[in-house]
Amino acid sequence: MLRVSRLADYASVVMACLARHGEAVLSAAQVAEETRLELPTVSKLLKQLAHADLVESFRGAAGGYRLARAPNRITLAEIVEALDGP
Repeated sequence: MLRVSRLADYASVVMACLARHGEAVLSAAQVAEETRLELPTVSKLLKQLAHADLVESFRGAAGGYRLARAPNRITLAEIVEALDGP
């Protein structure tokens, strides 16, 4: 049986939230509010997901995050690996 860390589980929730919004750029605060996760946790997850090239980050007043590619091209294994390692 595969064990998934709590952070990897939260990351899948964050990714699903971003997937629901398509090409829209969401702030970390918007993702936190919609997923009902703490903002510091969401910020940490988004940084790790961006480092793994699963999400794109944009700076500035209209900045935020969105998926780096189509949701059907991102696997759960990639999300878990981004958080828990290979």
